Amino acid sequence: MKKYFALILNLSLIHFLLGLDINIVSVTLPSIASHFGIAGNVASRVVWVYLLVLTCFLLAFGRLGDIKGYKKIYFSGIVVFILGTTLCYFAPDFNLLVFFRIIQALGSAVLFALTPAIIAAGIPEGMRGKVYGINYSFTALGGIIGRAASGFIIESFGWNSVFILSVPIGLITLFITYKHLDEYRPEKGNQKFDVPGTVLVFSGLFCFLFAVNNGGDFGWLSFRILALLSSAFVLLTAFVIRQLKIDNPLFDLRILRDRDISLSVLSFIFVYIITNGMIYITPFFFQWVGGFPKKETGLLMAVPSLLQFFSGYLSGHLSDKLHSKIICTVGSILIALSLLAYTLINSATNIYFLILILSFYGFAIGFFIPSNTNKIMTSAPAEQKGIVSSFMTTSVRLGSAFGVVFFGAVFAYFVPQKNPVLAGVPDGIILDGFRYTFLFGTVAAALGFVTVLLTGKKNRGNA
Repeated sequence: MKKYFALILNLSLIHFLLGLDINIVSVTLPSIASHFGIAGNVASRVVWVYLLVLTCFLLAFGRLGDIKGYKKIYFSGIVVFILGTTLCYFAPDFNLLVFFRIIQALGSAVLFALTPAIIAAGIPEGMRGKVYGINYSFTALGGIIGRAASGFIIESFGWNSVFILSVPIGLITLFITYKHLDEYRPEKGNQKFDVPGTVLVFSGLFCFLFAVNNGGDFGWLSFRILALLSSAFVLLTAFVIRQLKIDNPLFDLRILRDRDISLSVLSFIFVYIITNGMIYITPFFFQWVGGFPKKETGLLMAVPSLLQFFSGYLSGHLSDKLHSKIICTVGSILIALSLLAYTLINSATNIYFLILILSFYGFAIGFFIPSNTNKIMTSAPAEQKGIVSSFMTTSVRLGSAFGVVFFGAVFAYFVPQKNPVLAGVPDGIILDGFRYTFLFGTVAAALGFVTVLLTGKKNRGNA
């Protein structure tokens, strides 16, 4: 383990930064809106534009890593991330802040796309699961610190300080990458990068995610949203057709014949529908049903992340010793049970029982993710680990986008009022709306469980 300490430390610090950035910027939105004198929904562009660009470029950077070498592309990604972060700190107006967040997202896309591939290529069998667990734990740690420390940082140093905070750590990772990251370049020969395919998949994902993010505001049956969804279907269909015809595709669709890749990625989509759906709906649940103020709600939201920090390491460690399928099966069952446990909460629930349920849920999510990552990356062909890594991460981001939409839609079906408390909706109806939403999450977990059962029977996550 000592031999790989620098590599593990570097990847962990990078994912700590990524977890910190996503969470701390989200909490900063009210301060950004106040500083620039804009509405809250306008300020949210700082988050969703970042995630939009990040998701759309993942496949391209994964493929570039396979062709050009992971170190070169990864190093460039850190440079771009630091540049974008620094520019965000000095942004003189809101539009430039959004533009600088796009630059930052390009760097983040590289780092998200290639980290699993670098672990698969650089860490020997018998250790990879543990490293995936450590990496995931540091992402969770970034989320914990981002939520817990954001208020103090903003009040003490201003809203833009949340950006400059990442720069010193980013520079450290840049140095470690240059000095200690080996060059992994799996593919030999004259491999061409599929530029037209990249344009097609970027445009298709952009149209689709833009529609998903704005469907609630514009109306799902509005001309704008229907046109975007139609465009996404045409563009992504054209992308698939192209990938089947050319010699050097951006994404070799034959990879999906391996059930340990295709079905495990599908199970990730179900799990991340749950995780982001819960991140979205749970604060409303605490405030409208539990009557908790915003400060206490923030502390409660940190409880699952804290448990993910510990269970993520445990999951990765066990996936080096046991069948990954067993760990993922247990994890998916625990996730379903934790969602059912949420249906037991009401306004009279004891705070300690509430924390217990939050802890159970956080442990379940953390127990599933690193082991499933290990299973997917172990199954990836040596020369295509970059593209499998980025495909997995793209699917995770799509699941996250679906989660907000689906959980919000289920709740709105039963409780259509935007603020049911102010509208005078009876407490029982509000509570029933949340319970049906959690039951929807339970169904998603059950579907994830089924996909895990249908995966192959490789002996271990590192076999």
